[in-house]
This record gives sequence, C-alpha cells and structure tokens, in this order.
Amino acid sequence: MVPPSVSRRWLAMLFLVLVGLTAAGCAEAARERLGLGLAPPMSVAMIVHGAEGDPFWEDVRAGAEDAARTFDVNLFWRSTDDSDERVRLIDEAVQQGFEVLVVTLSDPEAMSEVVSDAALIGVTVYVINVGADIGAQLGADSYFGQVETVAGLAVGDRLVEGGATHLLCVQHEALNVALETRCNRAGSRVDLLTTLKVEPGNGVDEQIERALLADSSIDAVLTMNTVVMNDASSAIDRARQSAPGGRTVIHAVFELNEEVLDAIEDGRVEFAVDQQPYLQGYLPVAYARLVQYSELTQGDELADALLQWIAGRGVLLGPGFVDSHNVQRVREAIQRSHEGSGASEQATE
Repeated sequence: MVPPSVSRRWLAMLFLVLVGLTAAGCAEAARERLGLGLAPPMSVAMIVHGAEGDPFWEDVRAGAEDAARTFDVNLFWRSTDDSDERVRLIDEAVQQGFEVLVVTLSDPEAMSEVVSDAALIGVTVYVINVGADIGAQLGADSYFGQVETVAGLAVGDRLVEGGATHLLCVQHEALNVALETRCNRAGSRVDLLTTLKVEPGNGVDEQIERALLADSSIDAVLTMNTVVMNDASSAIDRARQSAPGGRTVIHAVFELNEEVLDAIEDGRVEFAVDQQPYLQGYLPVAYARLVQYSELTQGDELADALLQWIAGRGVLLGPGFVDSHNVQRVREAIQRSHEGSGASEQATE
C-alpha cells in the first residue's frame, strides 16, 4: 500500500506540473510547453458505469473535458449503467483506432474480456474509480481513484468513533463490486451490518424507512450518492420522529458536491467521503498526453519521474473526509477552483 503522505506528495507534484502548464489560463501555452505541436493527434475514449446525469459522473466528465481542451485531445465520453452497452462501446472504440481507453470495472465479470483484449493488442488502458486490482491483472497501465478496501475500513472506524454499532448500508447498483466492498469493510468495524439493495427512483426512502423501523438497533446509515443520500435523510427523519424520545442515527455518504456540503452543514449528514471525481476525469487524459510527450521529446526529468511513479502505482485520490469541522474550508476551496476554471475558459476563448 502506498503511504498516504507519499501519495499526496506526488499528487501535489503532478498538480504543480499541470497547474504550471495552465496557470496563465492559456491552453495554447500549455500545448507549446509540452511540445504538442510535434505530437500527432490523440484520441481517448472514456467509458464509465455511472447513470446518465449523475452528479458524481458529471464532475468526472467535466474534468475529462477540461483536460481534453487543455492538452488537445479528442475525447469520446459515455456514461451508462448498462454493462453490455459499455462492452459494445469499448469494442467500437478499439475498432475506430482510439489509442487510449479509460474505463471503470464495477462489473468485472462483464468487462474483463473486452478490456483484456484491448490491452493485449496494444491499446493503453487506464482504470478509474473502481477496479484497481482487477485492472492490473487485465493489463491496465494505471489506476486513478481510491482503494475501496481502505475507504470502507476508514468509514467504519469513523462510524465507531461516533458511537455506531449497527450499520445499514444502502447499495443502489446491484453489480457494483465497489459498493459491496465499501459495505463489507465498513461493516467489519461495527457489531452488526445490514445491507439493503435498492433501485433508485423506486421508493428508496420508503425501503430505508421500513428497514429502520424493523430494527431499532440500527444507528448508522451509509449511502453512496447524492440521490440516495436525500432519500435516506427523509427516511431517517421519519424514523427519528416515530421513536419515543427520538432516535440517534448517524448518516454518512460516499459523495461530495455542493448538495452534500449543504447536508453536512444542516446536520443531515455526519460526514462525506471524497475521492475527487473531477481529477478522476482530468488526470488520465492529461497523463495520456504526458506519456506521449515523454516518448517524443525525452529528457524532462520531473515529467519522466511522474510518469514512472504513476505507471508503477497509480494515483490515489481518496478517501478524504469532510465533516462539520472542515466543510466551510472545502466549500471555499471548491468555489475558488470554479472561479479559476471560469477565468481559464475566458482566457482561452
């Protein structure tokens, strides 16, 4: 396991390289710095398992598109929770000559063969978000995201610190191994684990409420995205009101955006887990271009060192935790990043 301090140090160094390329708000300067005038066009296909319009995956997409603009990359993006459709799209991307594939491996049984075949014929494959270990076995070149085992255990420890003993863990994607790992590892830290599998948009709040009312010993709920978080918050409120004298239920979520920050500030959520979705989109696209740059020009010591580090270990982007103690600082940082992004877009027009 890469020590977190080492991962953060190298990630910070990678940021220095990327920010140094774009700080002036000029993508043209970045391309000149990288020598991309010498580089042939590059095409990257990013095909992920998130549902269309999901806030988390919209952040991933924003990062990928920003990197594609900055580094002059032709990006194909598709987000779908249909694994058969993802297999078809990956096959098409390979047949169309995309040099780089960025994929998620939430459903390894469905995705393994097509990803392995792509790697075998020389397509560069990066895995993001989920599937670090299976990706390495299939021949993927690197991973960008969090280690779900570590994240789950860390969440379980924080729940125990808050007094939780019985966790209700809500899974909204039936075949996503990351959600199973989070639940199992978090549940291993508490006395009891109850797993509830739900289908978003199908009375999720009522299902969560029934589970809470059926077992009054449940004192913690873990959700995995903003939509289910909101459903759980409503269910928890009703369960609290139905108990004589009230009821203590800790609510944690694997998600971070403005809506989640609001939920932390108003007390509906105890803490959130951040795995930096924007960077999960941005970094693999930027890294693909850095690899090409390194092969063409050679000799940039910092870039070469970063390339070797990432190829060997990947980049760990979580877990990070946001609670009432740091929520305001995180909100301000997000606002500053949005303002900086806006200034950059204006400067490149």
